[in-house]
Order: sequence, then C-alpha cells, then structure tokens
Amino acid sequence: MQTKISPLTRCSILAACAVALVVCSTGCKKYPNSDRLVNAAWVKNLIDTNNDGKPYVIAEVGWGGPKNYDKGHIPGAIHINTDEVQYDYFEARSSGSIERSTTQEEDAAKGLGPDDTLPQNYWNLYPDQYLLPAIAYMGIDINTTVVLYGKSTSGVTYVIWALMYAGVKDVRMMEGGFDAWIREGYDNSTETVARTPVADFGTDTPLHPEYLSSSAYVREVVNGEHPGAILADIREYDEYVGKIAPYSYIPASGRIKGAVWGHDSEDLFDSEGNLKSLSEIESMWKEDGFTRKNAVAFYCGDGWRSSLAWFMAYRMGWKNITNFDDCWYVWSMGPDAAINPIEDDYPDLP
Repeated sequence: MQTKISPLTRCSILAACAVALVVCSTGCKKYPNSDRLVNAAWVKNLIDTNNDGKPYVIAEVGWGGPKNYDKGHIPGAIHINTDEVQYDYFEARSSGSIERSTTQEEDAAKGLGPDDTLPQNYWNLYPDQYLLPAIAYMGIDINTTVVLYGKSTSGVTYVIWALMYAGVKDVRMMEGGFDAWIREGYDNSTETVARTPVADFGTDTPLHPEYLSSSAYVREVVNGEHPGAILADIREYDEYVGKIAPYSYIPASGRIKGAVWGHDSEDLFDSEGNLKSLSEIESMWKEDGFTRKNAVAFYCGDGWRSSLAWFMAYRMGWKNITNFDDCWYVWSMGPDAAINPIEDDYPDLP
C-alpha cells in the first residue's frame, strides 16, 4: 500500500531539503579537519568513556620542566617538554654547559648517553632516528589518540606538527588550555602521571615527510622553480620588513627573498584570546596573496609560530602545506646562509 503525502507535506519536505543544501553549500564547506581542535567537554567525554577502550594520551605541553604542570593539570595528563622533540645545542652532560632541559632518561629513550654530543640543530626537530623513539617514550604510537594543551598555543602546535610528521594519525588540540578546563568546573590534579612507553612506535620512518620543507626546497622556490609556491612569513610585520630582530640568538634581520607576509601568529586570535574561525583566517590569507590552491611553506623564527599557521591550514583541509622548520634561524645563520637570498627593507638598522 502506497502512502500518500499531501501537497503541503511535500512542500515542507522539499523546503527542508533546499535549506539543507544551502547550509551544506555555504556552512559545511570545506573544512574536513576542523575537528582537530576540540573543547574541554570533548576531552572530558574522552576520559569518561575511556576512548571506547582504544589507547589515548592527554598531555600538557610546555618548554622546560613541568613548572605549570605541577601546579595543576587535567587528571591523567602527562607532561611533554618541547625540548624532547627539538634542540639547538646538544652537548655531553659532563661538559658542564647544557643548553637543553631534557632529563637523562628522556635522552636515553633516544639512545643518547650522558657523554654523547650532536651537531648544532638550530631548534629543528631531532633527526628521525631520535624523534620516533622519543615519541614512543611518551606512550604514543601511530594509532594512539593524542590530545595536547598548554599555555603556549604555538608550542602545542609545534608538538602536534611533530607527531603528525612522524605518523600519529589522530592528534588534537584542546582550545583554551587548562584555564578552559577549570572554567568548566572539572577536577584538576597535581599528581605527576607516570608515562607508559610503548615498545614500538609503529614505523621506522616518518609517515608524513611531506609536512616538512627543507632549505633546498625553499631555495628552489626563491629561484622560481616551483610556480605558484608561496613562502608565508608568520612573524610580526616589523620582523618581516627587517625593522626588528627580536631573537637574541638570531641577530640577522629581514626575510626570505620573495616571501609574503602571512600575518603574525597573534593575528590568528580574536580579541578574547580564542582562535579565529577558519573562514576568517582563510579570508585574511587570501588578502595576503595565497589560498588553498598554492603550495605554501610557512616559516617564522624557529618553527613555533609557523606550526600554528600550518595547523590552521591543515584544519582547513589544505593539501600542499609544509612547516619550514629551518625557518629564519637556519636561513640567515646556518652553514649555507651565504647562498640564501634575503630581503631587508631596513638594511641600515642593526
């Protein structure tokens, strides 16, 4: 027996479908990875449901020791020191001049002993043979759901980018950090949570090397060998034009030749300190001269601010994006600085 639908009901159904199509064509747009930014309620549900029995790690990210972490953190969260994934100088502990804040145990997880030294790395990621076991020591493999938060958003996104470069499939950032967790009235803890290292990260080589661009590639972009490729400078405008050089360890001023200004990372936040909507950021970058159609290499001074821009572009679903980890530090101060073209609108300033 066929059910009859009245003309009024039929019109209502058609109208509803039309609205759905309009919403999907305008509001559902386009941002397939927007869910990589989550709120405190999402994280609380993850804990309450035990992620449906699947492995997960929640971590507070910060540079140096767990000073803020010790004052209070999400129950069950571990602490991740950004120095575990990147370094500038790595001297033997017996040298008496240690410019990193990692523990001897964290170094040992990489296979590095107290007498080992490594070449200067200009705050880049550790080489792969050290990075992957460092992540495994955090209790993370490629199939672990990871949620990161911390006071420095760009510090958090640098670790997110490092994990995703290595191959972790599901990495998310909790917006608002620990303050957002407390505002929701959730419990906090001052108990240090021991890690549960995994024996096997799941791969011997990074699964997404395409997320990282090299100085060699950037030189090719500067030389016009990649039409449509963009170098997006994510520093203050005065840094971009060469008016200031705020890093004590990077005295060189200016920018990579041909780079466009993609706004400082602070411009990715609204007046309330929350990340702007993806549509706002996408419109801003379009005015800056690049879109999802471009191959975009983001850079800043040493990789943190550019990692935040990279993360936002990734959330937008942009495909051909990289974080230029060498950044301005290596480009202007590294061993090949003499062959790296720069532009400086204020060459007479120190």
